[in-house]
Amino acid sequence: MRPIARMVAAAGIVVAAAVGSGVTAAHAEPTVGTVSAGIQAEGEVACGYDYAACWRQWYEYGFVKNYIVSEIYYRGGGYHFFWWN
Repeated sequence: MRPIARMVAAAGIVVAAAVGSGVTAAHAEPTVGTVSAGIQAEGEVACGYDYAACWRQWYEYGFVKNYIVSEIYYRGGGYHFFWWN
């Protein structure tokens, strides 16, 4: 996926999270659905209160596993981010 497409997709998920998508840490398990190009997975990672540990997980998802990741944000139960491919 091209970098601009990743940024647009990441912005969309951040907006969805900001307006209350209803996803909480209790619903953080990955969901898998079929799309025309193959299998797509997505989920939310609830990192807890350690920002440095969350950043390491964010880096692993984004650059080691090559998933698209949203920005790290803070919500009631600590730091979170979304991932998808």
